[in-house]
Amino acid sequence: MSDTYAHWLARCAKAPSTKAHRLLGTGGLVVIAPHPDDETLGASALLSEAAHSGRPVGIVALTDGEASHPGSKAFPRERLAEVRRSEQEAALTALGLRQVRWLRLSLPDGGAGRDPRWADAPARIAAFCHAIGAETLSAPHPGDPHPDHHAAAALAEEVRTLRPDLRLLFYQVWSMRLSGEAPYRHEQLLPFGIATDPEAKRRAIACHASQLGQLIADDPDGFVLPDWFLTAQAAPREIHALAPMRGSVPPPSHFAALYADGGDPWHVRSSRYEAAKRADNCDQLKGRTYRAGLDIGCGEGHLSRALIESGIALGVTGIDREGAIVERASAVHADLASLTFRSGSLPDDLPDGPFDLVVMSEVLYFLDEQGLSALATKVEKRLAPGADLLIVSYRGETGTPLSGRQSHDLLVALFGETLRSISLRERENYQAELLRFRREAEEGWADTAPSR
Repeated sequence: MSDTYAHWLARCAKAPSTKAHRLLGTGGLVVIAPHPDDETLGASALLSEAAHSGRPVGIVALTDGEASHPGSKAFPRERLAEVRRSEQEAALTALGLRQVRWLRLSLPDGGAGRDPRWADAPARIAAFCHAIGAETLSAPHPGDPHPDHHAAAALAEEVRTLRPDLRLLFYQVWSMRLSGEAPYRHEQLLPFGIATDPEAKRRAIACHASQLGQLIADDPDGFVLPDWFLTAQAAPREIHALAPMRGSVPPPSHFAALYADGGDPWHVRSSRYEAAKRADNCDQLKGRTYRAGLDIGCGEGHLSRALIESGIALGVTGIDREGAIVERASAVHADLASLTFRSGSLPDDLPDGPFDLVVMSEVLYFLDEQGLSALATKVEKRLAPGADLLIVSYRGETGTPLSGRQSHDLLVALFGETLRSISLRERENYQAELLRFRREAEEGWADTAPSR
């Protein structure tokens, strides 16, 4: 992979557009801002969603931006720092945020990463994230061309060593200044486009009078946001890059051991929970008859059978990575000619399709971010127009890098605007979401609020 800014731009141009909540989860949001205004310029889409949903928000202000006008006598560093703090707070109000928690580190503008206090910053930020119930941390991209932005990205990575459960999203501010040949990290990062509120963002940027040349008159060489940069802020979406969670998914040998000697690790034959969940899944799908269903991660095939016996699907193909469980499923359900099973790795060995129903029940968290990205691409190619996807996700501890909810939301995000949520059932131990597919999104179609 060529780690250049040009290649990153090419990936961003094809990045799926998604709703911010699919990347943020249900918890709080903490944004690291190297200078007062960076959170508005780079992460307004996330902050606007937080204002809409009411999730807790914290801002880590790395510096107070006191070095933007070093030649001004009317606004020495201390006074300018106070002005810029006030501008930052006013901008977040303009984005619709009424309650924001602050961690102001007041590291030196232009030299945040060289200050001795930087060493204590990761622990302070990790504690701050815990205090507000943050699920997601957002920081500048490591390649964003400013030393304080580099320091902020490094801080975010350090915080994740202390809080590996945090999702990490990178935003961009000054990357657009780079040449196409400039080195730029994007290996293992997944870019997404998130729609902005252009008017709210314009109002928020207008709060930063000191950076717009509207306040300080005695420093002609002081910093002013350039016109070309401000024009770019009117773009309809921001790019946010998802970093992978730490850890690794179970290897194939893990599943082979679980199913060895007739093993039933999830008690699918005897568990009341499993039986009730299958009945609930079928009830959620009732009212439509599918010609060809695909059950990804089918296990012993009991959900596949239920789909046929309930009249929901005329035929179902089940696929699982472990050959022993596929052989068992084929034997157990040999009486149903419309039900077939095959073994194969995910996501590489999916059958060709087309399918008008795809079911993925408690399987996605066994894939990492790159695996889910490949799965989304391969599933989309096998979907018939108007096909439905049923994603069922365990809500408890999974022991995998991605939780059930995180893997669920990430897969939906990877489909971009081609999926519309039809219904969402949230149970004590799982959630089940029915989504409808259109190969090209129509206006008002994509990922709207589901019925519950």
